[in-house]
Amino acid sequence: MNFNKQQEETINTIEGNVAVIATAGSGKTTVLTHRIKKMVEEHNILPSSILAITFSKKAKENINEKLMELNISNVSVETFHSFALKIISSVYGIKKFKIWTTPWEKEKTIKWICSDSLLLCDSDNVPYNEITSFIALQKNNMKTPNDDLIYTPDIPFKEEDMKQIYKTYEEYKEINSLIEFDDFLNMANKIFDTDYYTLEKYRNIFQYILVDEFQDISISQALLLRKLNTKNTMIVGDPLQAIYSFRGGDSRFILNFDTDYKDVKVINLNTNYRCSKDIVSTANKLALSIPDSQHKNYVESISNKENFQIPELRHFPDDYEECLWVASKIGELKFKGYDYNDIAILARTNAQLQKLESTLHDEDIAFEIVDGKTFTELPEIKLIISYFKLALNTNDNESFSYLYNKPNRWLDKKFLKEVTDNSFKRNISLYNSMFTIDRRNWRFKKGIDEIIEVINYLQNNQNSNISDLVRFLRNRLDIDKFVTKGKQSDDGSYIEQIDNLNSFENICSKYSSIKEFVSYIDELNTEMENKDNDKVKLLTIHKSKGMEYPVVFIIGCNEEILPHYKNENVDDERRLFYVAITRAEKELYLSYVDLYNGQTKLISSFIKDVEDTIKIIKNEKISGE
Repeated sequence: MNFNKQQEETINTIEGNVAVIATAGSGKTTVLTHRIKKMVEEHNILPSSILAITFSKKAKENINEKLMELNISNVSVETFHSFALKIISSVYGIKKFKIWTTPWEKEKTIKWICSDSLLLCDSDNVPYNEITSFIALQKNNMKTPNDDLIYTPDIPFKEEDMKQIYKTYEEYKEINSLIEFDDFLNMANKIFDTDYYTLEKYRNIFQYILVDEFQDISISQALLLRKLNTKNTMIVGDPLQAIYSFRGGDSRFILNFDTDYKDVKVINLNTNYRCSKDIVSTANKLALSIPDSQHKNYVESISNKENFQIPELRHFPDDYEECLWVASKIGELKFKGYDYNDIAILARTNAQLQKLESTLHDEDIAFEIVDGKTFTELPEIKLIISYFKLALNTNDNESFSYLYNKPNRWLDKKFLKEVTDNSFKRNISLYNSMFTIDRRNWRFKKGIDEIIEVINYLQNNQNSNISDLVRFLRNRLDIDKFVTKGKQSDDGSYIEQIDNLNSFENICSKYSSIKEFVSYIDELNTEMENKDNDKVKLLTIHKSKGMEYPVVFIIGCNEEILPHYKNENVDDERRLFYVAITRAEKELYLSYVDLYNGQTKLISSFIKDVEDTIKIIKNEKISGE
């Protein structure tokens, strides 16, 4: 394999601390793994003394696969959290703690803490999301209940009350030997701070550290690495792609690596092997508006490819027209010789992708959701669909089993077993078997009566507009509150389930009967089971990190969408836009709308940063042409 001068320098620099500032498409993971190969084969460094560490399981698997291709084994490749858990297990053993992963148990505990205190809120009105976000914020910043905590304007109680909730929550975990995902790094740091024997053991094992995606590192991760090794650490990353500040990521750690560590060699991998010159020019123009580009180690990216096509910005009256144009353009691209799997559609949120799923299905364009769920698989959408299916066919046992205790009606597994047993004995459906249950238990009676009332309403109104029926279910069952407990979006900035429900309700306006709508859902699910690999890729920008496609559409380039209205960190949003742009190899299409979900939207302020490098085409309309 041929490498450029900077890549060769990175591979050949074996000893000392090295900061590799690697632009998008620069082949950083390939360089990282070839450096390991050189260390092992030419410098006789034991593979077991090398630790390669990254953020996600996917990135870990990618590094392992590349090392296998190079016939390198026995290198420790870990995520930060898997490495921290190994440190904890080596000290306490694997049975000392129970890893607490059950959301309902956490919710129950927080409700107990709040209702048992003097906060004057009953268990049904405990602001669970706000409290869990507050606790996560403290842990990501290594704050214990005894420290001066970080308080944001949206905390639901007084500062002293939030502090007490956090303290009681941690005490409960300690009494019950529970630890959470967010505890791993802080516990590993504490072990290194207080257990010199363990620290020395790991220092002796791992003489060489390599860290990928260093731009997203948090304070607890940075401290753990610094305690482990300050002599032979190589870090790789791109400050312009730092998009995880919501989970504690801070690009200052990569920008200041040469001051935090001694004798650091800085190498810039600034050749982009992925994107055409046109696209790199657009990305460079955007980079100038990102504060990280003002750092002393920033070097503008260059492309090793020729110009291909100037990126285009398209303007539409609404998101329906936007989706129609995307589908139409995909047809043109297919005719030009592209395969469907050469094409990706990126969106800021999953909710935006719902309309695209519907439109692509209507236009017979094969697609798949990358590293995610189709909208019919999302729990909040699946729940509403299950009510429609049961109303249409009360013999649908699968739908009944899914919805009978959603929202919580105190109809437990004992109830379902009794219903199932009676169903089997009498050869009737689960729904009809429910009528045989003794309703003298008030909880059973209340829950059963609610199911019957809702199904009867849907049956009596089955020829109504589906959007109206979705609104009925959301209001009557308080579905929004039920599906958002303990939930956050991919980026941690807001509760995405509400966006998904709003978008779903908007899509449903096209259907005027439950029968018609359920038929559409069944067709869509059948299509998604198609094993053909040639499919257009639909994904959020966060999920697109590390991926590349010949053709990329970035939809919804509007204020309040990208940048998102719930994320106060505009620089994070701008870096997210940079990530989206640099996924495209040849053709890049940006689009914005005047109306999204019926609400007026302005063009994204980010477009002004790149308008000199793109072709702007306004006022397009597809339907009715």
